[in-house]
Amino acid sequence: LGALVVALRFARYSLRVQALRHHRYQPKAVVIIPCRGLEPGLEENIEAFCSQEYREYELILVTESEQDPAYRLLSKVVKQSRRSAWLVVAGEAKERGQKVHNLIAALETLNAVDRRAEILVFADSDARPSRTWLAELVAPLDEKQVGATTGFRWYVPGLDRENEAVKTGLVQRFSSLLLAVWNSSALAFLGERSSFAWGGATAIRRENFENLGVRERWEGALSDDYVLTSVLNEAGQRIKFVPAALMPTHAECGFRDLLEFTTRQMRITRVYAPRVWRLALASQVLFNVTLWGGIGWFALTSLEGKQTATLGALLATTLFLGAASSWVRLVVAARVLRTDRKRILSQRWVHPMLAPAASLLYLGNLLASIWSRRIVWRGIGYELLSPSRTIIWQRPEPAETPEATPPKSRRPASARSTLP
Repeated sequence: LGALVVALRFARYSLRVQALRHHRYQPKAVVIIPCRGLEPGLEENIEAFCSQEYREYELILVTESEQDPAYRLLSKVVKQSRRSAWLVVAGEAKERGQKVHNLIAALETLNAVDRRAEILVFADSDARPSRTWLAELVAPLDEKQVGATTGFRWYVPGLDRENEAVKTGLVQRFSSLLLAVWNSSALAFLGERSSFAWGGATAIRRENFENLGVRERWEGALSDDYVLTSVLNEAGQRIKFVPAALMPTHAECGFRDLLEFTTRQMRITRVYAPRVWRLALASQVLFNVTLWGGIGWFALTSLEGKQTATLGALLATTLFLGAASSWVRLVVAARVLRTDRKRILSQRWVHPMLAPAASLLYLGNLLASIWSRRIVWRGIGYELLSPSRTIIWQRPEPAETPEATPPKSRRPASARSTLP
């Protein structure tokens, strides 16, 4: 019942904010996008970032090396972009996450060449923003009490480069749908005062970012968004969720990929937000033991001819309330993501049905995160010793760019840029 109340509160906030759009506050912004490898729809995603309806902004795309499979594609997009765009080669990370390393390299390049940009925006390359995404994300920063704004991802299974359905096997289809349901539950933590700032869509005033010392706190870290969230919370600043910054993300994964991604998220949470992790563990143990234990007990008593109507009614009510929460989140996503509304609504029965399975998956992820602090992220193996200490124990192959600093910047001659 509590979960349904939270879902309805999220829906009320999201739909109300949708009706109060404003785009007047548009200072110069810089969108920083770390990239690694070729992923489905990458070119279309980056082109969407280059086509924002925003008065003045620039893009900084970052890769680890020129040998990264994404480098050539990004070079082409930069050349063809009508927006100012830079391609930065960050080099190989040593004692921090590669994504954090890429972000720091982009900031160093920006600080060296441009002090006019007032807004820093961090985004992920696997999501595809709407044309008004940047304006929507930045606008609330006009309120001084807002420390940062954030969006979130919504996984859309079967979304390929042409936005058409992808034919997949049954296991892959199930895994992709379960990923979407698992991920959607995090929306309960978002609102006027959100519990976290998602690194795939976060905007912050540059002056605020520098005053808070976020760049220094990123040293040795793996998670950019958990560190940023912690800094903002320590400063007592509000993180505001922007419903229009919800971003559709391609979701096609096998079961092994599903387990790797979801367990990685819980291991990162255990290190960077232990209180949240403990609360999640307690609630998931309570819910799953009650639900699945109750179902097992009901089945056993039914075989013995001793059915309990009260137990059956309680189990049915629990399943219904969980399904209703999931359904509410899906309806909100369909209202916000208009271009993908038809595809999202086609899953309106799948999300409620898979909600119990998603809870069981959560419990498995949490238990798996107890035994190890090692993760593999985009082919790189990390061990999380603490929020400020990260060890890299595995790389898929030797990096071609041996030095991590200084970063190299690449801007093809045909690209338009106000930067020197």
